[in-house]
Amino acid sequence: MPGSIIIPPALMGYGVTKLLHWRRVLGLSAAALAVMSTLELAHGPAFGGDLQPAPPPAAPPYVAPLAPPPAPPAFGFYDPYRIEVRFGGFAHGVGGNEKGSYDLNPELVLPRLPLGQGQWWSMFVPRPHVGGLANLEGRTSAFYAGALWSFPLPYRTFFEIFVDGAIHDGYQNNAPVGHSGLGCPALFHVGGSLGYAITEHWTAMLTFDHLSDGHYIFGINCAGNVDPTPNPGLNNWGGKIGYAF
Repeated sequence: MPGSIIIPPALMGYGVTKLLHWRRVLGLSAAALAVMSTLELAHGPAFGGDLQPAPPPAAPPYVAPLAPPPAPPAFGFYDPYRIEVRFGGFAHGVGGNEKGSYDLNPELVLPRLPLGQGQWWSMFVPRPHVGGLANLEGRTSAFYAGALWSFPLPYRTFFEIFVDGAIHDGYQNNAPVGHSGLGCPALFHVGGSLGYAITEHWTAMLTFDHLSDGHYIFGINCAGNVDPTPNPGLNNWGGKIGYAF
């Protein structure tokens, strides 16, 4: 056959067949080594440590999660750290000489003073407030200012007490029928309320309100009075609504 090596019969017994066989094998091995050498020269030597695994796929871009909506304010206790505007009406002078008339009562209550916030005793820190009692039938009207203490209670309820100074436009002595002689131009204004928080902003209160010169308690005699100062006082009962900002 073309390309075949013809071995003369005389050489068959001298191992020439084996020699040609190994020549073919060695020739193939030399060709393989030449190819590997060429690749090594082109790409540099390869070692086991150089064979790194394929890199992982790229991570998707980071997307920050949406922030949760702000939690609504805890609602269930009255908050005394806000400004509050109130308006109410009273039965005026209940049980006294000026009974049978009525008052309107605007009032501004400021936040609790910023003392001891977070401490148990902060409940005893007062709130400044101012207001007026405007009588609708020409009896005694008054303006007051002082301190108010708010005590939040469970179930949206709260309790308040107040102690103020007040000035009035009524009679001090020798009052005519239907009027009270209050003894002094400046009076104490004290009382309390029981309230309920209707919503986060709206409140409703039942209030007892007392005006007097404090003679029975403090023994006060106003200047110019020789005899003990009269102290009939005025007791007012009513209600208010409030709006907190």
